[in-house]
Amino acid sequence: MKNKPLISIVTVVYNGEEFLEDTIKSVIEQSYENIEYIIIDGGSTDGTVDIIKKYEDKIDYWVSEPDSGISDAFNKGVQQSNGYILMLNAGDIFIHNNILEDISKYLIEKIVVCEVLSVSGHKIGTTSYVNNRQKLARIPHQGAFVHKSVYNDIGNYSLGFKIRMDYDFFARATLKYQPYFISEVLVKFDNSGISSSLKHRLKFEIEGIIIEYLYFGKSLFPLIYRPWVMFFGSYIKNLLKG
Repeated sequence: MKNKPLISIVTVVYNGEEFLEDTIKSVIEQSYENIEYIIIDGGSTDGTVDIIKKYEDKIDYWVSEPDSGISDAFNKGVQQSNGYILMLNAGDIFIHNNILEDISKYLIEKIVVCEVLSVSGHKIGTTSYVNNRQKLARIPHQGAFVHKSVYNDIGNYSLGFKIRMDYDFFARATLKYQPYFISEVLVKFDNSGISSSLKHRLKFEIEGIIIEYLYFGKSLFPLIYRPWVMFFGSYIKNLLKG
């Protein structure tokens, strides 16, 4: 559509029947017209596929099949996309129904980043990242519109990272592309996923240290202590919460 850039929204999900419908409705009820919606399901065994089928006339592409993790699912979504790609996972919802209409006029640069709000009320003010490339790489994928040409240029999400694939991707992307920041909240995101669970905290920290070593010249020495400190800190915090 003339003067309306194509926005490609990718939702990845696995056994997400509790949250998926809210995310789908958040997308299909947007006032913005030039959207393609893609859902990648990892072969769910609950009612996820039934929910997708309920709305499949509003979905441009969907598939339900086993994958090798979040990176693989993200890459399947990227492959089917053609415009400014936004990763909106099951449980993430747009802040209101006109937000894409409001944001679309800023979709000129290759990467456009908005602020996001967690369901627990924590706001990630990404505009503070502008002058720090390591912080830039921590852009929340729920708030970042990335043009398909960026993926064609630098590659997709690395299958080697099981949790921090977005940190790795934006570390590579910001080497070549300067994001454009908008101080407006785009998405309320679900912060109860794999990266925030105690079970995966060690892997989360270890992958972060490796990425910092690869792209920012940081030492690997923190591998000795930091993951364990973060793990036991999270453990004690959860224990105190009961």
